[in-house]
Amino acid sequence: MTAYFWGALAIIAIGALIALVVYATKAGRNAQSVATSKRAAEDAESVTGVQSAMSKAQANGPQSKDQLLDRLDAGTG
Repeated sequence: MTAYFWGALAIIAIGALIALVVYATKAGRNAQSVATSKRAAEDAESVTGVQSAMSKAQANGPQSKDQLLDRLDAGTG
């Protein structure tokens, strides 16, 4: 009877340890996924900002020397 008790206790302990390892692994993967998503969002925002600035510079940029001088005279350059 005592052997069955210790055997069952060992099986329960091993099962609990396996469950703990599985849980920790899953939590680690989720944390890594969140970190990767945050980095991807930051990169996308950075690229969007650069593209927006480039588009604005291209749209507002002078097309000729006369236009540049007109903008400087107007105080908007």
